[in-house]
Amino acid sequence: MNPNLLMHDGSPTGAMAVGDFQALQKSLEAGYGTDVAGLTGGAALRIQSLDATMQSTIQENAHFRLMNRLPKSKASATVDEWTEQNGIGGFLGGNTNTESGAVGDSTGDYARRVGMVRYLTTLRQVSFVQSLQNAIADAEAVEYTNGTLELLSTGEYLSFEGDSAVVTTEIDGIYAQMMAGVAAGQVDGHNILDARGSTLSSVNLVNQASATIAGFGNFGTPTDIFLSQLVQADFDTGLDPAYRVSLSDVGNGGLSLGAPVVGIRTSWGNIKTNPDVFIRDEMLQTPFELRYPAVAAAQTGLVPTLGAPDASVTDAASLFGAGQAGNYYYAVSGTNAKGQSAVVKSSQVAVAAGKKVTVVITASAGGEETGYTIYRSRKDGTNATSDFREVCRIAKAGATTTYTDRNIDIPGTSKAFVLNLAPGATAITWRQLLPMIKFPLYPTNSAVIPWLQMMFGYLRISKRRHHVVIKNILPNGALWRPFG
Repeated sequence: MNPNLLMHDGSPTGAMAVGDFQALQKSLEAGYGTDVAGLTGGAALRIQSLDATMQSTIQENAHFRLMNRLPKSKASATVDEWTEQNGIGGFLGGNTNTESGAVGDSTGDYARRVGMVRYLTTLRQVSFVQSLQNAIADAEAVEYTNGTLELLSTGEYLSFEGDSAVVTTEIDGIYAQMMAGVAAGQVDGHNILDARGSTLSSVNLVNQASATIAGFGNFGTPTDIFLSQLVQADFDTGLDPAYRVSLSDVGNGGLSLGAPVVGIRTSWGNIKTNPDVFIRDEMLQTPFELRYPAVAAAQTGLVPTLGAPDASVTDAASLFGAGQAGNYYYAVSGTNAKGQSAVVKSSQVAVAAGKKVTVVITASAGGEETGYTIYRSRKDGTNATSDFREVCRIAKAGATTTYTDRNIDIPGTSKAFVLNLAPGATAITWRQLLPMIKFPLYPTNSAVIPWLQMMFGYLRISKRRHHVVIKNILPNGALWRPFG
């Protein structure tokens, strides 16, 4: 200590020189260090501020637009059966007769339907020690929430795009069930509308879908349209204000270009818009390996072999027109419940207007795939993995599977689903054998707290004619354009 600050008996005066005070102050400053083990001086005394709320950019309950809206009903068995009536019998105006003429028979048109309960499960666990210590967030609660969101995400996505013909454990989604109905002659082809690579910013296709649902023979009530974020953005910026449902909290009712479109006015009622993040635009149609590289790398038993594509045959059903004629690459990945393999790519093929492209896929050596995901490049694009977008998924046919591309499914496009969710209609429901539960497990040789989270159910479309799918929508905001 400075001797000038001592009393005559050697005790301190209580005064401190400016230099000594500044040195002490500096040694006690908290500072901004983040390495706890290396903190010194005042920083070592600093109380840590641990925010008890974890900040994350993940889905929340509000994102499950369809699952939140679907009526829930109880399935009493894993094989759930019902009868769908498609007509009352006879023909319109066919009941006239003479005074004593013979009366013709009429019988309703019925179809027996069967739904298979699917098992959505996830295994979660935290270490016992982690559950004991203070942390930024409760580890067990966080993992339980993660498991819940994982199951709901799977249920929401598969309710639109699931297909048990490709992956046997999947829920059959709206598109698969509607296409199966068309193929069986139980649903009219007008219940699948084709935008052919255009936007959905006008009311035309929505009006057409609504008229189909409400028309003679269907007698439904269109209430909702589920669409991707980019398709919703096109409605917001381009839908004629005359067709917009007014907003209660915006001046002039929000009836102007650029205002959010919460509903579309039609002669068959207002159609509520439901932008759903689980309906994919082109950004979520890149090859699986780009989005989930670790999962794809592990699927070595799924990698097929791809033959050279053949575009030499003319086909009257081909939708390759002059504007789509050009050079293309194809890519295919093996697919099953564990995910997809890395893609195998074809050589380049020149496609002329009116032609079809045939691709032969040879099963992987392991034979573990149950289906294939087909990708196609942009017209006159490259064979870089990032330059492919999904066309469709198909079931595995055997040792070889042939895919024929007539340009019916356009890569990088989106779908919209116009549904009848009117109360009491039960036109589409979520049938559950078991609602989501947490099933505790018991560790055998490690100090962990494990559990299963399970949700057993499936999507039942009881009245397929009450719904319309609009396919091949290419939003204005899409960065990847299939035809340049």
